[in-house]
Amino acid sequence: MVKGKNLQWESRVNRGPVLVGSGRIISDRGDVVAATGRRIAVFAPENNIYRLLSTIDVPVEVLSLAVGMGNFTPDQIIAGTLDQILTWAVRGGTIVPFWRTPPEPEARFVSLALGDVNGDGRLEIVAAAEGAGAFYVYEQPGRPEAEMNLQLLSIRLVPGAPQKVTVIERAGMLPLIAVAFQEEGNWGIVTFSYTERGFVSGPLLERLPGGLTAMVSGRLTGVPGEDLAWGGDDGRVRVVAVGETLSTVLTTDDLGSAISALAVGRLVDREVLVVGTPEGHIFIYPVPVVSPSPERAITVEVPVNDLALTANGRLVVGSREGRLLVIWMSGGSSFFLYRVRPGDTLWELARRYDTSLEEIIRINGLTSPDRIYPGDILQIPLLKT
Repeated sequence: MVKGKNLQWESRVNRGPVLVGSGRIISDRGDVVAATGRRIAVFAPENNIYRLLSTIDVPVEVLSLAVGMGNFTPDQIIAGTLDQILTWAVRGGTIVPFWRTPPEPEARFVSLALGDVNGDGRLEIVAAAEGAGAFYVYEQPGRPEAEMNLQLLSIRLVPGAPQKVTVIERAGMLPLIAVAFQEEGNWGIVTFSYTERGFVSGPLLERLPGGLTAMVSGRLTGVPGEDLAWGGDDGRVRVVAVGETLSTVLTTDDLGSAISALAVGRLVDREVLVVGTPEGHIFIYPVPVVSPSPERAITVEVPVNDLALTANGRLVVGSREGRLLVIWMSGGSSFFLYRVRPGDTLWELARRYDTSLEEIIRINGLTSPDRIYPGDILQIPLLKT
């Protein structure tokens, strides 16, 4: 991204990896939640800054974070820990403890997703329990009262240790639960749907071509319903069409050493898939995703740990070293980042991506344009038509 084309707000919330989420917790403009260690901070937008509304001290480390479930209350903050899921909601203008689950010793709730998986008209919590080798589904109590236990709807074992979970909405059908798992060094994705007999397994992807590091669902392919995207430790994102089978329909360019975070939602005025890397790069793909190359890129200069999108179209970034950023896009020139491969030349890159050799040289400040090397990162400008 050309320097100065994005507005950005930043705050240090701790020194460890930051999980982020956004929702209508107190305001309807997209409050921001940041969780790190045993602390959760809630911020509300105020012009071009974010004001700290509340700090929550959690008795144990937060392993996963979600924001939502606004059936009886404004959106709740939901945290997965070693043995419980805890929620907080606004009561009388103050964020207070709300629902919780009974303890499940050593379950390790490492990933959370929300969805109406049983068709009762209310959202359930789906939690990947790494230590239990299963996912848990919790539903809300019938009465919207604080300090009540969430009710366990189901526990379902998966083939290995679950690491990520997401809920995939389907046209005219109940959603699918997708669980990414690791077993003896191999990675897979298994899906489940709710029936009268409980959760039954559906389409499966086995022996993924890389270690899975991030996963998200959304309207990624342009067909009715949602599909799946997963990022790997090879620096690529795979878009997977969801039907009677799971089929990979697109693999992105090499975007870095690994994919550390994915998010789907509205950025400014369009639906996008957002990809983050440990090198501090963020790549933006318009939805539906039809090209392996990103349309736009941002360098945030912090290793990306987590991503979220707000109701007012802003991008939230949690870093691996305790910082929280909120970015809002503006117009202007755009580019994507490209990792040079053996045999690449600037002339060939300009021809391949329908851009200008002179612009590539200018935007990268190259003084010796005939000397580029495999592994170099170049900004490839997207020329307006």
